[in-house]
Amino acid sequence: MFSESTELYDLIYSEFKDFEEEALQVASLLKERCPTARRILDVGCGTGRHAAALTEIHGFEVDGIDIESGFLEIARDRCPKGRFFRGDMASFHLDSSYDAVLCLFSSIGYVRTFDRLTLTARTMRKHVADGGVAIIEPWFTPDAFLGGSAHIHSVDREDLKIARVSRSEVRDRISWLEFQYLIAEPSAIRHLKEVHELGLFTEEEMMEALHAGGFDSVEFDPEGLTGRGLYVAKTAAPKEE
Repeated sequence: MFSESTELYDLIYSEFKDFEEEALQVASLLKERCPTARRILDVGCGTGRHAAALTEIHGFEVDGIDIESGFLEIARDRCPKGRFFRGDMASFHLDSSYDAVLCLFSSIGYVRTFDRLTLTARTMRKHVADGGVAIIEPWFTPDAFLGGSAHIHSVDREDLKIARVSRSEVRDRISWLEFQYLIAEPSAIRHLKEVHELGLFTEEEMMEALHAGGFDSVEFDPEGLTGRGLYVAKTAAPKEE
């Protein structure tokens, strides 16, 4: 995944992605759907950009989990108040439960298959306290992602130039993305390459997986934070004695 480009991630995405605005939307949604929420687990936390905004601006206590060790090192420096763990989102086990579990920026697509999607939903549910919520930003559906496209993103600074070009294909319900990076500094020019594979799930499959994972209700907002939609899966509140 991002093993080759860890050091470039924030430089590239800071050019066009507003993490603080997305954190504001998440905080507003939590206030509406789970107003007592204080503790959050960010699954696929990356470099901790959402976690930092939710902690420092909105006052939540945020932990994170990611498969990339390099991301976790950055997240720990950025969010010293939180705990950040290395793990697979389909099978991690922490000794804590949370009022809310997040999985943003389409990280859920990296599970690739429906079986692993269901396992991920079950793993998330185990970490959501009764009465809590999971907020999941999906990757594209099979109908929305046709492949065959090419893109470029760039960073243009005085002593650093980055060009990231990409192309895509669809391979058996998997979106296959090839990224190539050209990094120019005064001392050298480097070239990196990565391949990312993300599963393409329908809305019905996402709903089915979340229900099978143990969530009591699931709603879908087709717009969401960035136009990719947003699933809000809730757990039943504990029964009063």
